[in-house]
Amino acid sequence: MSKHKLSKKDFKEIKSKMEAIGIDISNLNDLEIEESKNTRIYYYSNMPVIYNDIPTLYLLNNIKPTKNITIVDDGAVSKMASGANLFAPGIISMDMSMKKGDITYIANKKNQFIAVCRLTDDSDNIIKEKKGLAAENLHYLNDSIIKKRYV
Repeated sequence: MSKHKLSKKDFKEIKSKMEAIGIDISNLNDLEIEESKNTRIYYYSNMPVIYNDIPTLYLLNNIKPTKNITIVDDGAVSKMASGANLFAPGIISMDMSMKKGDITYIANKKNQFIAVCRLTDDSDNIIKEKKGLAAENLHYLNDSIIKKRYV
């Protein structure tokens, strides 16, 4: 795989995709892309910021999104850092406008982003029921994206 600069057309396309999930990348000029058969990684200043249309933790912790955020307790943080899915009892608070299938950005109590997940139900149902699976983990602190690209 080799990296190349993203065209203006391709930048508009990925910018639109990110805006749809609450991420503003308009300040990220000079994005580069690296593609293979099943993988598309976007880089900014040599750091991976988007992996297969999902914002990386590096990006989230640098731009600090303001919506689609779920705050979790310390017990959930330690489990999710190893790839576990998010279960409702570990949730302290969440953006109540989210619907089943939406992407949510998981943060600890210090507002450090530790995972990116896809909701398995609407946020109001998750909070009301307070049990069971809440979201599937898509990207987390110790996953292959982090190990291969950040270290």
